[in-house]
Amino acid sequence: MPIIIFACKSNSCRSQMAEGWARKWISDQILILGSKTGNQALLSDWGEKESLSSDDIDRNRIQEKIAILKNTIVVSVALDSSSVFKTATKSTEDLASPLNDEYNAYLCRKQVKPKAVEAMKKDGVDIASHQPKTVDEIIHVIRHDGASSLSDSMTTLKPFVPSETILTPESDQEQETEETSVQKTVDKLIVLCSCGEMDDKLVKRSKSIEEWQIDAPTAFCKAGEGDMAYRRVSLQIKDEVSKLMERLLG
Repeated sequence: MPIIIFACKSNSCRSQMAEGWARKWISDQILILGSKTGNQALLSDWGEKESLSSDDIDRNRIQEKIAILKNTIVVSVALDSSSVFKTATKSTEDLASPLNDEYNAYLCRKQVKPKAVEAMKKDGVDIASHQPKTVDEIIHVIRHDGASSLSDSMTTLKPFVPSETILTPESDQEQETEETSVQKTVDKLIVLCSCGEMDDKLVKRSKSIEEWQIDAPTAFCKAGEGDMAYRRVSLQIKDEVSKLMERLLG
């Protein structure tokens, strides 16, 4: 199954927009192809059902293409894992038993930038449920081919809580040494910002890597462009994603 990963420094804006547009492209293509077959079952879970029967269409070929689209994994990720979480303070009222102040601090997951969510919403793409993710949190998706499609679950990761067991880079490296070889399971890794070295776990599993020069909307917003910077960047990403998806899956 095809695996496409969009990455930026914090996975809170540009890469999330790209993931949203890629999902929208897949959804639209499934509706278009499904309408040609007249097979309503093929449109399950992908939006409003429409059908336009045609005896001139090679239905088997179209059904195979729809199956590929529905099993495509699209996920976005942060290149800087430290930027995914922030330190927060938990009130002693929320604790089962009083703790010293030094233990009242805990990590919580950051959210996708609200202005990015709003910009996408104006064009009918909902990324409000998306959450920033680290490479170590998605590594099980890209480590082995034959993994089941987790594209939907990739947008609904549970919020981080201290009791959860998080796969750390150190423990992941220990598992890496047990692998006899690393398979290149990621068909395309797209990097939407220049932020230093990329995570080796992503690079060595990627068949192809592209770097897109996409403006940072937060910086341009503060520089005077205002909130329109988010919409402009969103549409720029949409154009790039559409060309990418057409090459890979069109």
